[in-house]
Amino acid sequence: MTMPTQASTPAVSPAPEAQRVERLLSFLQTDPENLNLLADAAVAAFDAHRFALCDELLDRHAARTPLPAVLANLRGLAALWEHRFDAALRAFEPLLATHDDAVIRYNAAYATAMLGRFDAAIELLDDATLSGEPRAIPLKLRVLHHLSRLDDAIALGRSHADGPGASPELYGALATALFDAADLDSARRCAERSADTVDGLTVRGLLALDSGSISDARDLFRRALAFNPDGARATLGIGLVELAERRFADAAGTLDRAADMLNVHAGAWAAAAWAHLFNGDSGAARTRFERAAELDRGFADAHGGLAVLCVSECRFDEARRNMAIARRLDASCLSAALAESLLATHAGDVRAADEIRRAALDRPLGPDGRTLAQALAMRGGRGA
Repeated sequence: MTMPTQASTPAVSPAPEAQRVERLLSFLQTDPENLNLLADAAVAAFDAHRFALCDELLDRHAARTPLPAVLANLRGLAALWEHRFDAALRAFEPLLATHDDAVIRYNAAYATAMLGRFDAAIELLDDATLSGEPRAIPLKLRVLHHLSRLDDAIALGRSHADGPGASPELYGALATALFDAADLDSARRCAERSADTVDGLTVRGLLALDSGSISDARDLFRRALAFNPDGARATLGIGLVELAERRFADAAGTLDRAADMLNVHAGAWAAAAWAHLFNGDSGAARTRFERAAELDRGFADAHGGLAVLCVSECRFDEARRNMAIARRLDASCLSAALAESLLATHAGDVRAADEIRRAALDRPLGPDGRTLAQALAMRGGRGA
């Protein structure tokens, strides 16, 4: 799971602190046993973003005497910044037993969530923590969302949206949950209040993509990735933009990366499958459609996509079987509608690939005039 909420940020810019670190290290060369110097140097190293050095200095301190609470907490924060979440939790857990501190509980919950222990993270994010640490609110919202407790996540976000704990991060997390709940108007309003957060930019990008504003969507996803290059939803969004721009080879690679990052997100695998199909690699497309169907047995578009793929391979009986499955799962499935349209003309010769691409990207298939590509953007972006 990607958690954009970060740990406590070093308060001082790294440049002046780098000079302070070097000065303190020079003092330690002449007085290596000085605990106060070790503590000051560790704090300076943390503020300079030299987290490995911070940990080394704390080890030297701990070898002489147990770390006081403030330095034990610093060890946990340094581990968080290095994404060593097990080590961070080992530092925070003893403090939880001795200190009633919302920030410590938040940081412990953050590490716990990043380790995939979402139920345990929820327990740490109690009312006292939410009241005492505003960053805990969007974190809990994201954890609830990840646990598929979408209604609870939205209720939590809305209950704090106009309160003192409201922040751009909260609005971004709430926008994501509302987008996944298909409440697009509310998602747009929250995303607009989320400023330049990764979540807000990504949701705005997905909404722009849905409205056909491809250039705006591309810019928003790129801005999101500038903040977080590992953002899975934004990576997926860039892949959907490339698909809409008919850059099928690029889209296949980008959407494969997004599917790997999201791992169990059926929509991402289906999006990657379409890119490979449009790029002429039916084998790769089949593997990805089948993966999507395996991940979500109720995902009609995976079977609809397989039906379209089978039409392109002139396997009409198999196409009809998959189309029937898709229709049973969702009578309004657009990929099944595309397969049905193609079957009606028995497309399957050399021209079928172009016909499939044109139909999927340009032809309105649903009662609302949506194309399969538009539906793919919305379905692919949800739940990521």
